[in-house]
Amino acid sequence: MTEFSHPLPPATIPDGADVAAEATPARAVVQAVAPGLRRWQGRRVLNGESSIQACRGCGRTPIDPETGVIVGRSAEGYAVTLGVVRCGRIWFCPQCSAAIRRRRSEEVKTAALRWLASGGVLAAVVLTARHNRTHRLADLSDALWGAPMRDESGEPVRDRSGRPRRVPGAYQRMLTAPAFYGRPESKRTRADGSTYIRPATPGIRHRIGYAGMVRASEVTRSAEAGWHPHMNLLAFLGGTVEGTPAKGVVVAYGEPDAAALEEWEDWLRELWAETLRRVDPAVRPSTECGIPNCKCRGRGHGVMIKIIRSADDAALIDYLTKVQDGKADGPAESVQADLDAAGGAAMETVRADTKSAGRMGRRSMVPFQMLYRLWDLEQECMDEDQAPGYGRPDQLRAWIAEHEEAMAGRRAIEWTRGLRGHVGLEGDDSEETDRKFAYEEAVARPLTGGVLMSPTAYGTVVRGYAEPEVEAIVTAEIYDAVGDLVYGLGGLAGHVRPLTADEIAGVQEAMAARLLAQREERERQALIDRAEADALAADLAHGLRRRLAGRLAQLVAARAASGPTSH
Repeated sequence: MTEFSHPLPPATIPDGADVAAEATPARAVVQAVAPGLRRWQGRRVLNGESSIQACRGCGRTPIDPETGVIVGRSAEGYAVTLGVVRCGRIWFCPQCSAAIRRRRSEEVKTAALRWLASGGVLAAVVLTARHNRTHRLADLSDALWGAPMRDESGEPVRDRSGRPRRVPGAYQRMLTAPAFYGRPESKRTRADGSTYIRPATPGIRHRIGYAGMVRASEVTRSAEAGWHPHMNLLAFLGGTVEGTPAKGVVVAYGEPDAAALEEWEDWLRELWAETLRRVDPAVRPSTECGIPNCKCRGRGHGVMIKIIRSADDAALIDYLTKVQDGKADGPAESVQADLDAAGGAAMETVRADTKSAGRMGRRSMVPFQMLYRLWDLEQECMDEDQAPGYGRPDQLRAWIAEHEEAMAGRRAIEWTRGLRGHVGLEGDDSEETDRKFAYEEAVARPLTGGVLMSPTAYGTVVRGYAEPEVEAIVTAEIYDAVGDLVYGLGGLAGHVRPLTADEIAGVQEAMAARLLAQREERERQALIDRAEADALAADLAHGLRRRLAGRLAQLVAARAASGPTSH
């Protein structure tokens, strides 16, 4: 629902200019504005390449044909598009991802600053696996984050409620390991039938004051080493928790003992390496390193931990939920360079002497940059050697499809249960909330003016790849010229109408109400679905008990009919 571009100077489109004739120069001007235009280019490629229906329609389809589509100008000089469907897919859509990650980043920053202000500490953690060009992204992702459980025929295994069961990945095993989580007090039975109470056993989490963590997952692909999924965690430490992190209460804060932090890091390195080895020996990260002066201090490259004690380390928090557009100088080739750029916090497997500024962005890409390169090659007709990134169009399409297949349904940013409550925040990590973030920025932002386009006129603009030109005209406040542009593209100028700030505000209010009603209806339907699933599970359990009782009665009757057993 939101499309932002940086403000363009009014001189971009002279008064009285023939906007239709100036479409190509206007696009050239807009192209100098990297982030907003680049995301639009990536989204347009996604519309044509994605196998996900929501992604194919993102930014193209009006929400309400009766209302149409509005492109307005904010007081800050940005163009905002209202009234189009958004996919809300953080992994796949550059435009939706930017809006979602912006809001998710605000949540994480707020939580981190509140925790530090209370007296706790944070730990920035990077977890990665060994990888090479032969590894499929789906296999690496399953190793890190888990996979659906399947039976011998390949069909998904479901629990009693009908929900699919999952095989935990290394991340889930890390959180539930007894050495970390500890063991609660429990009643046990001896071999002779007597019972006793086994006392609670504290885990590492108790000694480091663990209250929860935020996980941000990321995927890159390099020409040399193939796919590289990895995790950036922010652990909230130094809290005294009464009860469990998920359901308990933090009653005190303080810095964990250095020995406890060392114990946690040593344990995490060994557990991470061993867990990945069990999944696939080929992805087991190193636990030793012989590179002179390496920042891992000889401990290997699967795990990095850095303690954050003050808000001065805000760059690390930014890194946790950064938008995966790449950077001004191209993306870093590894976690090492990413975190060096964000504050010198971590290391990974690529040696410093293998990196050079000339190779950044040409031999390593985030998935959004695959979309951008495909645009450069096929829409801008750039030579393969000139376009940022690497790969032929057929390779790029195959990688985009592989990325969609492997990452669909996975959460990019996730909080452990209970953590939001410990820092006084509400909300959740659901796709529904992601979708809300993708829409609400445009609905809430005050606009100074703009234009209303009918669905037919907006369709003309979309088919002409002219959305950036419309935004440039609106930013320059030459609203009547949008009709000229539509006419020049073969549409009807009468299907475009300038709007005042008050008129747009009224539409925004109605649109916000409609979106809220739609969200409430989806939530209501989700509650109904869960209730039906729970009822089905109860019926299945009741039926199973009845069948077992009937079978037991049959066995008893059969034994009684056979008479006493002779010895």
